[in-house]
Amino acid sequence: MFRVQKVLLSEYQEIYEPVMIESPFTLVDANGHGLRQYQIALTGSKLLFGSDNFDKHEEHSGEEYNELDFSNRGLDPEIECFDLISMVPLEYIRFNFYRQRDRCLMMLSVQSLDHQLMTVERPMIFEFGGHIHKQYYWHTWRERVSLICCYQTRFSQITGASPFSSSDVHEEEEVHHVQVHVPRRPQSVYSLCCSSAGGP
Repeated sequence: MFRVQKVLLSEYQEIYEPVMIESPFTLVDANGHGLRQYQIALTGSKLLFGSDNFDKHEEHSGEEYNELDFSNRGLDPEIECFDLISMVPLEYIRFNFYRQRDRCLMMLSVQSLDHQLMTVERPMIFEFGGHIHKQYYWHTWRERVSLICCYQTRFSQITGASPFSSSDVHEEEEVHHVQVHVPRRPQSVYSLCCSSAGGP
């Protein structure tokens, strides 16, 4: 499941950081059509992108490739065709989390540290993957980004407002009814008779 963390430990130990959260995403266009699948991981200082590369072991071809015993080669099946393809410091990223109907989305904007320069890159929209766990991932990513923003002041720009604010992340309003004071129930005929008769 933690494919990016496994690749960091096995191939990139010099830049290894503990992964706070990682999950599958699909890069989508403005109309919601899928473009490419990614595994994205968040550490305390950077965002890491990984993707499957099925040509990674193309040197083993045909019959020779099929006869290889991968367990004897010591390869983890989860990352044998997986590559780390991009790494972006959090200083350059701005997160926005929102929902459209039953879709959970994360929008990433790449920005310059020089405020005089305008951001020219179009935001990238990623839809959370996983039919069962996407709600969990959506909430967990928001919490982790909020923690980084609170505890590391140099990353205060990574989100525009607290991700715990419903007005910041929901496109569709959710109405909640809260009953603070329970209305007093009227006395029954039996209790009125007992009280007038001097009963308990």
